[in-house]
Amino acid sequence: FYFGENQAKPIEDYRPEVHDSDGLAIQSSNGEWIWRPLVNPKRLLVTSFALTDPQGFGLLQRDREFSSYEDLNAHFESRPSAWVEPQGKWGEGRVELVQIPVPNETNDNVVAFWVPKNPPAIGKSYDLEYRLSWGKDLAKPGNLATVTQTRWGHGYREKPDNTLALIVDFEGASLKPFDASNRPEAVVTSDDNAKIISTNIYPNEATGGWRLELQLYRNTDNKPVELRGLLRKGNTPLSETWSYVIPPN
Repeated sequence: FYFGENQAKPIEDYRPEVHDSDGLAIQSSNGEWIWRPLVNPKRLLVTSFALTDPQGFGLLQRDREFSSYEDLNAHFESRPSAWVEPQGKWGEGRVELVQIPVPNETNDNVVAFWVPKNPPAIGKSYDLEYRLSWGKDLAKPGNLATVTQTRWGHGYREKPDNTLALIVDFEGASLKPFDASNRPEAVVTSDDNAKIISTNIYPNEATGGWRLELQLYRNTDNKPVELRGLLRKGNTPLSETWSYVIPPN
């Protein structure tokens, strides 16, 4: 992952995005689906997701539009996704995501893997059974709407300050019954390094989906910010969980 729609280009480049995968998807045993957009951080970034008996996880390339990349040689829009489906119960552990800063697109810099809560003893065997799939349209979260893009920039465009804005687009059949007079509910939380100023949800007429607009302050620039958001109606989730980290500066 060199750069994408969710961060500024590190150099002048005619291509809008350059990456083999644009996010980590996780299917938990309680029915929650998680989407973590990838970044090219300024320093090593390691994050993890605690799980019990995960149903699947993998690095996916969701954006399949040539116009998102404009690269006639690499054809990033055709890069395969990879999906791991555990067979049987894996117990407690975590999916760990490692993102390494890179100055160009030459080096692979993203890896995701399973870490059991109780590691195998020295000299003892440890059996894990799984199915590994490669392809384009993997890991569909059932009837839940999916995150199609994440963008960010300054919050108040007319009066620039240190406010951050994040734009998240959701699309899916679960959102079709709603309109401007009957909106889904957006639920967003953050860790203690951020203060959420406003959360808005409105129809995206260009895609037929819904757009979440979030404005926040980061309290300390040299620490990351963890955010989570989803759309729901009452207690019923309508979308997967958007899980985003703003890396430290």
